[in-house]
Amino acid sequence: MVKSDLAAGPLKWSGRAWLAPGLAVFAGRAGHQDWHHHQAHQIAIGLDVPVTVECPQRQHTGLSVFIPAGVRHRLSGGLIVSIYLDVLADEARVLPQSIAPTPIKIAPSDAKRIADSLNEGAGDPQRAVRKALQVLDVLPAPDPRVAIVSTAIHDGKVRREELAALVHLSPTRFSHWFVEQTGLPLRSYAKWLRLSHAIQLLASGSSMTEAAHASGFSDSAHFSRTFRALLGIDPSSALAEVCLQQG
Repeated sequence: MVKSDLAAGPLKWSGRAWLAPGLAVFAGRAGHQDWHHHQAHQIAIGLDVPVTVECPQRQHTGLSVFIPAGVRHRLSGGLIVSIYLDVLADEARVLPQSIAPTPIKIAPSDAKRIADSLNEGAGDPQRAVRKALQVLDVLPAPDPRVAIVSTAIHDGKVRREELAALVHLSPTRFSHWFVEQTGLPLRSYAKWLRLSHAIQLLASGSSMTEAAHASGFSDSAHFSRTFRALLGIDPSSALAEVCLQQG
């Protein structure tokens, strides 16, 4: 159970985060953030009060709100569970086909199960997320090319020409196909993967400089700028208040 004593102040993010390939889960208190646009789908769930997602054009409020990858926004709320799904993850195939934030139905008991699964490493966060999304055994069959490309990218292949050849498309057609499948340009997705890799290294005990260099950032300042642009907060402040767990 996420407790209110996780908060270190009204403007600070605090709680626990669980990281695994294709999936990240945060449970704790929402804090201040800048405008940002992460390159993963997000589901924000309010545990005590509804969450509000502010976009440049309008705001969206609900107990659970789906935020598509690439949407510029800010989020506010109290105690929350926030799920980040890689755009190529299996679970992403059951999310709404929307280009704007939209309400999503998740039972309060399932939201609590996700939060509880992060408490001192208890439970299985991935299974809890899949249960909440009702996708344990009902995922639709994916385009087999998605699995090929996803495997190649996670093995370090990010050149468009190389990926296009794997699925027998021209580079130009591949770029269009990738956006059709994910809603993101390949370059944006690759940047998100580098950030995700760096955060996983931080969770395993690497310093910020070590994690930045190992993930393709020129230095820790470059990593910090990217972190703030994609997540809306400064990494040093966030990591001081959020306990990272690696799946």
